[in-house]
Amino acid sequence: MRLRPCIGRRGRNASTSVRFDPVTAELVRLGTLLEVVVQAVALQDEADAVILGCARPGEVPCEVARVGRAVAGQYGRLCGWVADLVVTAGSGPLPRRTGELLRYHLAMIDTALKLAFPKCRSERLERHRLALTGLGAPARELRDVEFALRERIVELESSR
Repeated sequence: MRLRPCIGRRGRNASTSVRFDPVTAELVRLGTLLEVVVQAVALQDEADAVILGCARPGEVPCEVARVGRAVAGQYGRLCGWVADLVVTAGSGPLPRRTGELLRYHLAMIDTALKLAFPKCRSERLERHRLALTGLGAPARELRDVEFALRERIVELESSR
């Protein structure tokens, strides 16, 4: 018995793509971006704790490295998701800035861990390590991005 492909009324080469109206597409994109930002903001306390744990005088406990590695991994995953959104969505200013802020968070954790657990110690590296104070202003900016995304989504939903 031989199976033949089923050919509908539109013919073999007919396109079956689904098209969303632009508002719905933007809502889906911004909703997805908001979920990523919410997760990133929720990690900020852990990230600050890792950075401050690395900045304490004396020997840094290995537990700080374990937690830092896990937090960095989560930020890395979120960076990848935002990068995918920027590529597929035409990259407006909010998704691009979100990606930049997440990469900053990841870089700060990475730098703190490298300073706390260097291959070779020096006074200069030690001064930099002890000067770490946390995520700083970019953490506040990421929370502002979350608020701006929520406002934009509400605005789009009310215009439907």
